[in-house]
Amino acid sequence: MADTDPVAPPSDPQAEGAGGEAELEAAPRAVDWSNPRVASILAAAAKCFSEKGFSATTLAEIGKELGLRKSIVHYYFASKAALVHEVQSYNYHRHLDAVREALSQAETGHSPARRTMSAMSALWSGIKQNRATVWLNIEVWAASRRDEELKRRAAALHQDSRKLVKAGMAEVLGEDAGNYDALLDPVSALVIAVLNGLSVADYLEGDQAKTDEAYQLFLLLLRLGLKQVQSGTEAG
Repeated sequence: MADTDPVAPPSDPQAEGAGGEAELEAAPRAVDWSNPRVASILAAAAKCFSEKGFSATTLAEIGKELGLRKSIVHYYFASKAALVHEVQSYNYHRHLDAVREALSQAETGHSPARRTMSAMSALWSGIKQNRATVWLNIEVWAASRRDEELKRRAAALHQDSRKLVKAGMAEVLGEDAGNYDALLDPVSALVIAVLNGLSVADYLEGDQAKTDEAYQLFLLLLRLGLKQVQSGTEAG
């Protein structure tokens, strides 16, 4: 029997007709993520890539994770490079979904600074619980030096993260967001930078890096800054 799949991978309308939104589509989907087989291949590839790295992982090994022949993986992804690009986008969008969930769990009925701290604490907890994303990010950052397309996608996804944190903070702050408008862009960039940096430190040094304590100190400084802005606004 030939190594083929009876259902061809559907195209993604976003990838075909992005139009004016092309610059916001960080990584156009080459395959349909809602297809169960595609999703299972992407999840298996993310696991293999995060554990062994891009260069040391073969399509055959990814297929073996699922009990599939290499040709089936190849049916959906023309090359390992294509799979790497798609895995990066797929895994990162799953991560962004988790970020949205964390931001939505902020405490209500408290000061703007307190609500923001609640959301930021949830962000760090989410990263600590998803080591595979951290490992995959490290692989992507390293490979981006040699792969311009991967670098472009990584940059766009990084921008998506900042926009999401900014939007999440604005939502958390609610009617108080206008008082912090000038700070939302730099603060969101700082939050992403701290999360990335501490996740790498935690990966390299483990408990010795004291990343939890470092993040709590960062949140304290951030809270003091927000309270200062709030005090200035109330005084004005």
